[in-house]
Amino acid sequence: MRTVEECYDLLEKLVNEEKIFLDPSYPFERVCRLLGVPRAGMDALLMQELGLDGDALFASLRAALPERLERKYGLNCFFQEH
Repeated sequence: MRTVEECYDLLEKLVNEEKIFLDPSYPFERVCRLLGVPRAGMDALLMQELGLDGDALFASLRAALPERLERKYGLNCFFQEH
């Protein structure tokens, strides 16, 4: 059984390498279940480390995607209707 800290490290990999937050079928609560960690424990660790709970973290990462694509690829209208 993994510790909350080990699950936090794995969550970091799932977010940074696998971009799991982009798949709507994997909300934060489901990711916690997959990791085998209580959501409350992971939320507490995220609040301590980042000042955000899991839902806010995933929402923030999703919201940053259009800006990142614009900056990286020049897709300035990709997510906007004109």
